[in-house]
Amino acid sequence: MNLIDFVSNINEIDEDLIISLKDMNDFKSDMILSYPEEDDTGVKIENSMSYHYLLEVFLAKEFVSDWVESLDHLPSNEDIAKRLYEYGINNA
Repeated sequence: MNLIDFVSNINEIDEDLIISLKDMNDFKSDMILSYPEEDDTGVKIENSMSYHYLLEVFLAKEFVSDWVESLDHLPSNEDIAKRLYEYGINNA
């Protein structure tokens, strides 16, 4: 899954999950969703791969909803994913 896939299914995804990216320099990078853990360090290991914290799903849903609502057109899922990535990297 990547952020474009995530955006396509955003309404079905549990708000308690956290988004973690494999490559923090690429919004199209593979990602995982996981529940927060007491000893979270911001890095999740899955199948010997490191994934880095980007954003909580509930914040992603709020941001996407507000951003899309502020526009006078409906952006593509790729545009939404890119803007969500930028938000997660720079503001969250």
